[in-house]
Amino acid sequence: MSEFSNLLIECFRNYNIWFLSFIIILQCIGIPTGSSLLVMASGAFAYAGESNVVILLLEVWFFSWLGDNIAYIMWRGIGDKTLNNHPKVKTYFQPKIFKAKDYLKKHGRISVFFSRFLISSTGPFINAAAGITGYKLWTFNLFVALGELFWTCIYLGLGYWFGDSWETIVPIVTGFGQFLTYIAILIIALYFFIKAIKNKNRKN
Repeated sequence: MSEFSNLLIECFRNYNIWFLSFIIILQCIGIPTGSSLLVMASGAFAYAGESNVVILLLEVWFFSWLGDNIAYIMWRGIGDKTLNNHPKVKTYFQPKIFKAKDYLKKHGRISVFFSRFLISSTGPFINAAAGITGYKLWTFNLFVALGELFWTCIYLGLGYWFGDSWETIVPIVTGFGQFLTYIAILIIALYFFIKAIKNKNRKN
């Protein structure tokens, strides 16, 4: 592992859940912190008897949910303030916001749910889009809670399952996550490419 990863783990062992919660919230906002790695490490520490795995699961789940809500509220405020105070910016971004709003109306639940754990790198972008477009908060909260439960169980469970040898699976988990991200980008690019072709054919 990198020196940064080792530093994160050392800080977690010194400051426990409060440091982990801070890292998770930053990740939800969009600052890459390596929270998945840290949650795996915490699962391994729970296996070693340093903490109760059930309590740890509930804590990680709660702070993941809290981080997503902080990101949603933050982007909701930024979006409203920016658009209301800068008419030129509003004119430029309004069509894009309408498209994002339409997308979330059709695919919001699936996007919020799967971006929590399956393609977690897109989570901060979905949080931003949901906040700026004013996506229904109760729907966002429900699918965030479900998705983050999966994320917490997966990474905490991997650390707990592999115990002292958890570091051996880090490259595999990281590589798999990158693979899913590339697949997601490809699918999204193909979606918009096909949609653009259909719109062009309709005009012709």
